[in-house]
Amino acid sequence: MGGNLKANGDVHHLDHFVIAVMQPDRAEKFYTEVMGARTLKSQNEPNMTRIFMKLGENHVGLFSQGKNVLPKRESANSYPRHSFQVPAGEYDQMVAKIRATSSFVRDIKSESGLGCCWDDGLVFQDSEGNFVEITQASGIAKTRLHHLHFDSTDLKASAEFYRKFLNCTVQEPKSGMVALTVPSGQCVILNQVKELSEVTKATWRGRHFALNVTNDNFHAIVDKLHAAGIEERDDHGEREGRRDDQLGTYFREPSGFRLQITNEDSATFAAHAND
Repeated sequence: MGGNLKANGDVHHLDHFVIAVMQPDRAEKFYTEVMGARTLKSQNEPNMTRIFMKLGENHVGLFSQGKNVLPKRESANSYPRHSFQVPAGEYDQMVAKIRATSSFVRDIKSESGLGCCWDDGLVFQDSEGNFVEITQASGIAKTRLHHLHFDSTDLKASAEFYRKFLNCTVQEPKSGMVALTVPSGQCVILNQVKELSEVTKATWRGRHFALNVTNDNFHAIVDKLHAAGIEERDDHGEREGRRDDQLGTYFREPSGFRLQITNEDSATFAAHAND
């Protein structure tokens, strides 16, 4: 699987993620009516439902979990959290819908102690109990994924993983968190914890977080993983339907989150969703 030696293993942007849902129809309704997403395709199998939705510039997968249920969480300082920028002209309307629909809403303020890089916005739970954050942004035409919050019991080791294998730029640690940025300006924010959250520790069907890369950087990252003895494999059963020129594989970062690197972005996925 030899790659171009000139490639550093750069990540271009954070592209999409899959979340655990208990009632797919309920989750699809929430993301459609509250977040403004649209359904790209649904796959219904006897024991699993997959719904792929376009959410602004990105897409989100809603994967059913059988009898598994997300644990009830009363604190916004829980992980993972998925954070979106919303166009300024759409923000107030989305906030009103969230406040009217979500059972858990907290304001993000500079003094709120939520371990976030934003000084203003909302953190809330979707219909299934997943944590989502939004803030308003001028100069963007569509909602876009801005960062992901992960928890870590060893901030230094986790940050080094993202620097070494994904060539992320590591910002100076601040207030128990560190931001790992990619060229798009998006970032993964690692938050120091004594113990990983129950949601982080548990295995959820299909849950992953996808990073877009070029072909050469895909191979460079895989080569680095192999050299370090880190297992990578395309084992989600999602290989079916991929085109011949698509590259994709999965591996785990230090807290156990499954990351995907792929040379396909959300716009391309949406264009071929019904192929």
